[in-house]
Amino acid sequence: LPIQSIAVPVQLVERSVSELTMRSHGYNFDKNKCSSDSRRMAYYAVGRAHGAQKRGRGGNQRCYFTGVAIPYGTPFYAGSVQQGPRTLVVFCLPSALGLSTLVAHSVSKEERERYLQALPECDDQLLSEMKNRYQDDFDTLPMQVRSPDCWKLFIKFCYFSGLPIAEGEMHYRVKSSVSAYPDGNRAKEGVVEEIALSHEVMEAVNGEVSAEILRLPNSKTFEYLQRQYTQQSSKLNEVVFNRTSWEMMMPEI
Repeated sequence: LPIQSIAVPVQLVERSVSELTMRSHGYNFDKNKCSSDSRRMAYYAVGRAHGAQKRGRGGNQRCYFTGVAIPYGTPFYAGSVQQGPRTLVVFCLPSALGLSTLVAHSVSKEERERYLQALPECDDQLLSEMKNRYQDDFDTLPMQVRSPDCWKLFIKFCYFSGLPIAEGEMHYRVKSSVSAYPDGNRAKEGVVEEIALSHEVMEAVNGEVSAEILRLPNSKTFEYLQRQYTQQSSKLNEVVFNRTSWEMMMPEI
């Protein structure tokens, strides 16, 4: 089976990213070294040339090579290195490699599917293109992230953990009929913002076997989300933490 991520000792990861800025999703990296060991959390690598940029629009979800923020709903490549509950993520927008960019609100479902199918696979050739275009930045990446086995095409983010969610990957989302925010459902880049939950978080809470059986987030999961992701949870209506507000998104066959 193809490798989707590589687990390495956390000390090795931290030494390897000494030239990177690691920014967590909604939290400070150093502060989280003392946080719950069970919290699944993404830490985003920021390239040297763009690490001094102000966060501004798009936050920390930026292409490592160009510093361009990832537009909401736009597919993107990402490489990851995981150690326990922490995952270092490096982003690369297709446009950074000379590929066309999808504008989420301006295309139909069929056009989106054709676009995804046309994007190149994450292979040696794709990483060679990254290196050829951005050799200095590529050379600052941890060795573990220079393998194509660590890279995949993603389409969205987990609202809570910040972990990217791949095309065709099982996950969960709040139903569009549910008012998720106190001020009503929000829109980004012309698209209604989706509250998605990674299956990895479900597994962290309930265990791999139970997560497969449950099908939807349960009360244990909601308690975990509100306890471990207080900043994100505080922005949502209480109805979000109700099982009937969610639906499972399965891979299309």
